Amino acid sequence: MAWFGRKKQDDDVVEEEIIEEPRLPEPPAADAQGLRSVADHTAYLLELVEPLKPFGMSLLEAWDQVMCEDIDSMINVPPASTAKVAGYAVRASDLLDDEGHLAPPLAIVDADVDHLPADAAVVVGAGDVLPRGANAVLPSSFAAVEENHVRLIEKVSAGEYLRAAGEHLRQGTRLLSEGDVLGERAIGLLASAGVDKVLVRPRPRVVVVSSGEHLVEPGAEIRHGDVADTNSFMIAAAARAIGATVFRVAVHSNDPDAIREAITDQLIRADLVISTTGGRREDYETVASVMRDLGLVDSVDVLMTPGRTQTFGLIGDERVPMLMLPGNPVSAYVSFHAFARPLIRRLMGARTEHRAVRAIASGTLRSLRGQMHLLRGRVWSEGSVRHVEQVSAPHALTELARSNALIVLDDGIETVRPGEAVKVWLIEEE
Repeated sequence: MAWFGRKKQDDDVVEEEIIEEPRLPEPPAADAQGLRSVADHTAYLLELVEPLKPFGMSLLEAWDQVMCEDIDSMINVPPASTAKVAGYAVRASDLLDDEGHLAPPLAIVDADVDHLPADAAVVVGAGDVLPRGANAVLPSSFAAVEENHVRLIEKVSAGEYLRAAGEHLRQGTRLLSEGDVLGERAIGLLASAGVDKVLVRPRPRVVVVSSGEHLVEPGAEIRHGDVADTNSFMIAAAARAIGATVFRVAVHSNDPDAIREAITDQLIRADLVISTTGGRREDYETVASVMRDLGLVDSVDVLMTPGRTQTFGLIGDERVPMLMLPGNPVSAYVSFHAFARPLIRRLMGARTEHRAVRAIASGTLRSLRGQMHLLRGRVWSEGSVRHVEQVSAPHALTELARSNALIVLDDGIETVRPGEAVKVWLIEEE
């Protein structure tokens, strides 16, 4: 987006329009060391991304997406009154004569009658729809059949032994509100109420672009100096778990032109681009350079371990958001949850806060004061109490695979002792 200004040379010169170079909004202030807090960086990124525009979808297509409208029931549930017991559909006022005694026998009419005639009854079973005009069910034990007539033994009042139309849900009742997430049970509720389409935000389309000349596909031969491309698969799966539609593209090169072409080819279908590389610094720097050629870039060191270096940009003519993750697998995964997850949730129009809970530390946890430290952890519950232990392993991906949470040690925490409570971000359902 161009910013415009006017330069006045002197009183006799007509003002000339100067088109300034596009730039990102002013970033949040850094500390004395030039570092940005995690909270400030997250808020800054979220300001640069807007939720996707909503459109109408069928119920199944809209599963797990955020509602953009209030939905009221279009029908009564049940739509018509039904019998709770076997017996006779009747009009309660026909059961007593003018003196308050049981009325003469009622004529039995066909069940397909459109409207119940006066002084008549229809044979019904439990669950059968009552004809219009009927407002009660006379149980079989309350009457006797004589020559196609129902002789009354007991009477019933209006509304007895039936399930009235709208008893479960009346037309116009609020079912879901804007901002609700459409789960499977909500879909059943809407379907029962006659709703077939809803206005929701679409699933964000996330393109994971992998680059690095020493990266090879899983299953391919790994030669000396090569490494399997794990980051792009892990991050693509993580984005899909949040609810995004994910595409993965691999370049297997450090050639800037090849990377530039791979990125620009994906912008037409991407709501968010995520770059993953190997662990080599040159891989990261090449993509960062390409990002600067393609758009507006913010590159900063944040007060977070792991994942200190973070790069974000608005790429191409449409200013598609692009997030570049560090090359180390743990740093990439932690950075995804710290920054990519909120961005994807923002595109969805959903809450961007992490699923933070408190858990009791099972061992000593240590951090460096002045920065947020995200440790890999395993959370479990004993009754209503959550516990957490730090997971460590020589192999970074083994460590991640054994974890179901990130232990959050904020910048003011140096030590958490066994038995003390600590904040954790849940990354798996318990």
